Amino acid sequence: MPPRDANWIDGLRGIASFMVVCGHLCTAFVPWLHAPADDPKSAPHLFQLPFFRLCVGGRGAVALFFLITGYVNSIGPIGKSRAGNHDAAFMGIARSALARSGRLVLPTMIATAFSWFLANTNAYHMTKHVDSTWIRQGWHRQEPTMWMALKTLVRAEVETWTIGWDDYDGTQWTLHLFLEGSMLVYMTMMATVLVKPKARILVFALLYLYFWQLGEGLAIGALKGLNIVVGMFVAELHNHYKDAATSVLPAPVPGLLILAGMFMACYPQDNPQNAYWSHTMARMMHTVTVKDADVRRYWDSIGASTVLIGIFFSRNARRVLTSPIFNFLGRVSFPVYLLHNSLIKSVLTWMVYLPSAMNPPRNEKGEQMDLQRGSTMHMFIAIGIFYYILYRMASLWIQYVDPICANVVNATTKWAYGESQSSHNGHPVRNGSIEKTVLPA
Repeated sequence: MPPRDANWIDGLRGIASFMVVCGHLCTAFVPWLHAPADDPKSAPHLFQLPFFRLCVGGRGAVALFFLITGYVNSIGPIGKSRAGNHDAAFMGIARSALARSGRLVLPTMIATAFSWFLANTNAYHMTKHVDSTWIRQGWHRQEPTMWMALKTLVRAEVETWTIGWDDYDGTQWTLHLFLEGSMLVYMTMMATVLVKPKARILVFALLYLYFWQLGEGLAIGALKGLNIVVGMFVAELHNHYKDAATSVLPAPVPGLLILAGMFMACYPQDNPQNAYWSHTMARMMHTVTVKDADVRRYWDSIGASTVLIGIFFSRNARRVLTSPIFNFLGRVSFPVYLLHNSLIKSVLTWMVYLPSAMNPPRNEKGEQMDLQRGSTMHMFIAIGIFYYILYRMASLWIQYVDPICANVVNATTKWAYGESQSSHNGHPVRNGSIEKTVLPA
């Protein structure tokens, strides 16, 4: 399958996917890095400092995924609306909304089945005994009978999209929010196709204010709504400025926006009171959000949004993100997201803890204690091999699994539309590639 054309949004998606994996590795092995310092009186470690901590934090990357979802799914309808081609805009929204579920659900079901297979072949056995709390919480037993195994598989496949939890892969909790976010885009586009751009921007502003004050539970308003709306707003900017976007602002401004956004996205996941800079940020955000709001999600959203806007106006940032390495990272971002947790709980866990498992530590009573990880060098080598296996498998997924999923989705939607399998609105189907999946898109 030929690669997609390089574009900066693909590169940004690839970085976000890589950051999510880094964040989960940090949670698994060095969770104390999620705080800005060990305690208020201690000096921070290098990767607890602003900017450096982005290397081990993945929360801002999740916000980027929602931003990209809003941007990619609205850019076409907005362009057609501005051109006065309203019928084509409505047609595109209808087709995208119908195909969207399949583009997300089918690959996710395959990834869940993969994790189910690993669990029921006892590949997760070691995770129950390791000294990493996050990995241990991801343990799933091997079911005693095939019937029970199949029942747990069906329940996991369904609950991923109903209650937002997958017993075999807890990191899939965001996927139903991505699907809801896509539908929010389509609904907003449907409502604003006929309006002029200034009116649509006003709608975006009102939606942003609504989601800002929502702040319930996991701050779904800040996690999903704010980022989706900003993504649509940037799509509006794209259709307004087109190729001239990178020459709109003076040269230093986009770079400063990117740096400011990165700093805001550095807001720590845990214990912000341990450092003056993060404690100040916490107090600032508490004054402008609703009671008991998860201010972490708000800083993630504002930071990621500012980075996206800075990149949008920056020629140099776009040039970097369209380089071959970032183009590759973007192409494999969705399977990386889907597969990384299963591989952490199997391949990486076995590499890190196998020496300890061969001679399990025991206490004075002879009871087995948690398995201990290897040396620092052992860890670095294991993580390096893990990354190679992860991205190699993701590449194979794009080559073999992705086209199958796309062909199934295309065939299903064509059947629903009453169209022939050889054409799509009078044009040949492109290779069966899921090109609109923004990790997901």
